[in-house]
Amino acid sequence: MKAVMYHYVRSNASDAPWYYHLDIEDFRAQLDYFEDEFGFADRDAFLAAVRGNADPPDGVILTFDDGLRDHYEWVFPELQRRGLWGIFYIPTGPYTKGMALNVHRVHALVGKYGGDAVLEPLLDVVDDEMVPDARREEFHTETYQNQNNTESVTTVKRILNYFISYGHREDVLNTLCEQFPAADLDPETFYLRPAELREMQDAGMIIGSHSISHQVFSKLSQSDQRDEIVSSFDYLSTTVDQLDVRTFCYPYGGFHTFTDYTRAVLDDVDCLFSFNVESRDIQPVDFRTQPQALPRYDCNEFRHGGASGVVN
Repeated sequence: MKAVMYHYVRSNASDAPWYYHLDIEDFRAQLDYFEDEFGFADRDAFLAAVRGNADPPDGVILTFDDGLRDHYEWVFPELQRRGLWGIFYIPTGPYTKGMALNVHRVHALVGKYGGDAVLEPLLDVVDDEMVPDARREEFHTETYQNQNNTESVTTVKRILNYFISYGHREDVLNTLCEQFPAADLDPETFYLRPAELREMQDAGMIIGSHSISHQVFSKLSQSDQRDEIVSSFDYLSTTVDQLDVRTFCYPYGGFHTFTDYTRAVLDDVDCLFSFNVESRDIQPVDFRTQPQALPRYDCNEFRHGGASGVVN
């Protein structure tokens, strides 16, 4: 069984030439490829396997991160047309705070202006005090291994998403967005709307949590980790009138992005399973030994999955 991760899926847009995305025609071609090569895992059979009530089914599981409106406009209709289901992981901060997430502001900066244009102004405003040494080497080694970014884009994203302390990150992004105003995002049009989440769950899609604010959990205190998990599930349960199943996926992903405590909290809140990012198939033993860190491929590791532009 293979779980596959997607972020932006859309029609090519000339107003953001560097935006890292999978074109909708390539998405359709990849679904055709998956159908021919592997088939798709049955929803109920998959959930039965996670619960330990059945052997894992063969096939592909489709997962979509970040609660993007792309997923309603482009992905959801295509899945319905094919009789498929997917898991959609939603960060709840844009709904409760009315603001775009910082991770998506980073995407907008490099997507609309390119890494070369953003890197120098970024280095001008970041000083050593903002970038603690702890884990810098680990984050440098473990991040963005499956993305075909330019060096400048990777550097911008590592600084803003991993290296810089969260106490300084928003101020730095505010400064950059003053210089690059087209990077400002409207959360009302950028993210899925609550009514759309309900519609998608009613149609058989699974709605899961992607935290509140899409931060690296291993950089957060234990109390902040717990709040990010508990509050996000509470919001989603209220919004869709009870979740069909509790599932979570880690912001950014990779074992360097969460801790044993993170997994313990997920167990505490009766989260049935969680997805990590790890390039391998799901094995039956994973459901028993690490249900809160199931492996997941990036779509760009398969035919037709090469993204255009420059995610997470």
